[in-house]
Amino acid sequence: MKTKQLIISYLLVSILSITLASCKKSFLDLTPQGIVPVTTYYNTEVDIRTALNGAYTSLRPIYNFQWAYCEIPSDNTQSYGDSDANIGELDKFTWTSASGTLQNVWNRHYATIAYCNIVLGHVATPPMTQAARDGYIGQAKFIRALMYFNLVRMFGGVPLVLTEITTEQQAYTYERSPVADVYAQMEKDLAEAAALLPASYGGTDMGRATSIAARGLLGKVQLFQHKFQQAEPILASVVASVSLPLLSYDQVFGLSKDNNKEFIFSVQYLGGGLGEGNLFASQFIPVPATGIISVSGVSFNLGTPDLYNAFEPGDNRLNYIGTFTAGTIAYYYCKKFVYPTVPSGNEGDNDWPILRYSDAILMYAEALNENGKTADALTQLNIIRNRSSLPSKNGLSQADARIAIRNERRVELCFEGERWFDLIRYGTFVQVMQAYKDKYTPPSSSFANVLPTLNLFPIPRRETTLNSKLTQNPGY
Repeated sequence: MKTKQLIISYLLVSILSITLASCKKSFLDLTPQGIVPVTTYYNTEVDIRTALNGAYTSLRPIYNFQWAYCEIPSDNTQSYGDSDANIGELDKFTWTSASGTLQNVWNRHYATIAYCNIVLGHVATPPMTQAARDGYIGQAKFIRALMYFNLVRMFGGVPLVLTEITTEQQAYTYERSPVADVYAQMEKDLAEAAALLPASYGGTDMGRATSIAARGLLGKVQLFQHKFQQAEPILASVVASVSLPLLSYDQVFGLSKDNNKEFIFSVQYLGGGLGEGNLFASQFIPVPATGIISVSGVSFNLGTPDLYNAFEPGDNRLNYIGTFTAGTIAYYYCKKFVYPTVPSGNEGDNDWPILRYSDAILMYAEALNENGKTADALTQLNIIRNRSSLPSKNGLSQADARIAIRNERRVELCFEGERWFDLIRYGTFVQVMQAYKDKYTPPSSSFANVLPTLNLFPIPRRETTLNSKLTQNPGY
């Protein structure tokens, strides 16, 4: 947030319209290309729309690596061999305030927040219909809330920037806001976005944030605060918006299945070597697994045997965990985002789901169970289990239902960036990760001790150096 490119009143917006190959993501055809001063821009609706597209586009590099902070520290996935140099610190709990990966995530999230704030600060100026203006406001508030949701779960209280920053000195006036204040702003943004946005889009606007996405994220925000009473009706409305039965796993993650009804909101990628695609295919394949796909693997985000063994016999979701053995080492890798043939430039076209209906259903089940409605919770849980060819669970106690719902979230959403944050909000990450460490890592390994202070990452050192008002998290 301290670099001038993120705090001065400029926004990376396109002056030229670039024609890209995929019509399903065509609302992002206006890709950021140059720096345009605010004083000479934002005078037309096209300017606002293009600026908002810049906020969507900035999600691509964030979610090309966001999984690393949400899965690698957990018992779901691990680094391996050569990949230790890049993400080993996330796997072994050895990250520090000087870690470049954490500085990068801080910068990119605040850049996206800056884009949203500029849109919100200028959307009232150009002539347009009220419906169009409401749509731009709702989408910008949704994206801003999403960014703060990531930040507050990673770092705790963070600077709450809600207006455009116009000078470098202004940036240094911000202190860390209390966690409760950051969550309150997210809830406000998402409630307002839900009231302004349509339930769906068609044609070239497919993939934009909807009212259903805003309610779904709001329900998740409340769940993370243990506001189960408030979350239940919101998540109920999200679940009611999807027609059953759900798509099969093959229909959800099969080739060219982007923007299907299972995806409530996803990051829209464009393959083809233009820098707008994803790198999941190479990231999620083991280095020794030459020939599985058309690119070489780098052993990022590989599954653990603990995750593989968490699946029940007959669970058809296991079809999306590949296995590969090299010598004495068994590798487990994610196939949800890995297609046999990758477009030019090694950039995949498949989208990254930030919120799926199965996620919403399991959150709804959790809220119901925590509110004492265990039988209703099991009804929701069984929707997910039955789709996966597993038998229903009935007659469980609230405590046993809690365990079942948590286990179901793990296997249903594995590799999708949910597990680490789930363990933290459950309050079980120290117990779970210590047991994992004791079982799978030898005493001579470089894994750090599993400490309660690991529930937050450190504020990047560069930020605390540039702004003395930013305090550091405990343990760092």
